[in-house]
Amino acid sequence: MLFSLLISVLILLLIVLTAKTLMQRKTPLPCTESREVERDAHAEQALCNAITCRTISHEDGEETDWSAFSALQQYIGQTYTLCETHRITDADLGPHNLLYRFEGKDASCEPAMLTAHLDVVGAADEAWSHPPFSGVLEDGFVWGRGSFDCKLQVITILEAFEDLLKRGENMQRTWYVAFGCDEECNASTEGAVRIAAWLANHKVHLSLVLDEGGVVSQNYIKGFKQDIAVIGVAEKGYLDLELSVVREAGHSSTPSFPTALGTLSRGLARLERHQMRPYLTTPVRTMLKSLGEQGPFAYSLLFLNPGLFKLILFSVFSKNPTLNALIRTTVVPTVVSASDKSNVIALEAKAQVNIRLLCNQTKEEAVAWVKRTLADPSIHITVVRHTPPSPVSRTDTEVFASLKKTILATFPEALVTPYLMLGATDARKYQGICDQVFRFTPARMDRSEIGRMHAPDERISYANIALAKQFYTRLISSY
Repeated sequence: MLFSLLISVLILLLIVLTAKTLMQRKTPLPCTESREVERDAHAEQALCNAITCRTISHEDGEETDWSAFSALQQYIGQTYTLCETHRITDADLGPHNLLYRFEGKDASCEPAMLTAHLDVVGAADEAWSHPPFSGVLEDGFVWGRGSFDCKLQVITILEAFEDLLKRGENMQRTWYVAFGCDEECNASTEGAVRIAAWLANHKVHLSLVLDEGGVVSQNYIKGFKQDIAVIGVAEKGYLDLELSVVREAGHSSTPSFPTALGTLSRGLARLERHQMRPYLTTPVRTMLKSLGEQGPFAYSLLFLNPGLFKLILFSVFSKNPTLNALIRTTVVPTVVSASDKSNVIALEAKAQVNIRLLCNQTKEEAVAWVKRTLADPSIHITVVRHTPPSPVSRTDTEVFASLKKTILATFPEALVTPYLMLGATDARKYQGICDQVFRFTPARMDRSEIGRMHAPDERISYANIALAKQFYTRLISSY
């Protein structure tokens, strides 16, 4: 009797859940094939030329070859001559940043801004199919460091404005375009920081800031036939810790245990074995709702009822490194140092641990968790660098709707959803002058292509170059 009652209750619950889920679902967009895109030879060649400028930034600015940045600025000025007339030249902006202002016809509209960065990370030539700063056109791709991160955006934004100016088209609102010089540096102070300060000092408040970020991702979640365009509405926080242990030093022929390195290694192993507790932040809940409304029914049942299926969600997400990072503050050792000789036992061993904080997580909470997990008072913890999580931009606004509309006009085969950015960008530096800060790169890519960023054989397809230019042109004209 009791068993029959339980079965009846479960069936009733399933019926209610199914009905509730069906009521929340929206009619999915038809799963269209990606359209053939006409190549843009001028944009392709311009990107190749920009790649040849080795604009590698370093934490120590004195190590940076600033002449490469000057060469890139000169090339941009000579190539985009109409844009150059709208460039703001002010010493307070710094010598290696670019800021433009394109006047709109309606002064009552609050201005907007597109942003990207001029600098790139380094590259070892021997690991590449083509030299990383050669800017080669081959096999349907532009190859080279910065082709995707982030000179694609720099060039296609300028291409869009240059073409609009040539055609004499008037933009509805005023647009700013900002290119910083040190986004790839952890302690960046000369790029977007200076641009944001200049804008604030000149009382500029923006209705929209759009920076690099999520892409139109192929096979983002198994079971979704359509591509998923992910728009970053917030960024995780950044925290670097130094762990250090001091023990007796000596010669390796007569070791005394435990050593500093051994103690530290056991602590690091404990950090790897354990993970911080999962949590559904507002950006991730919004993403689940958006995908649940548009995706396959099985996912709709799961994503639209996260309270009931939280444990299943956590289990599924935990098996994928990218999805796992959406629900957890991640903690990972990245740098270790001890003795510099194989026959010397180090007096001190040190490790750098990188932590990416969820929106609801504080520095103090993360440090306390690390201390509990290490469970060894001989391991000293020092905070090296900390940037809190960014504010979360709203998605129930006309700004987000306009951005979504432009994405769908350019990538009609995609589902559009907000999400939490896992990496750090320049976008957070503009939060003081804009409430609606989003992160999106207009390119259609799978995981293997995305994985080339900061790695050997970075490249971008001819189609994505043309699509990026189309996207920026539409956004500038319609927003």
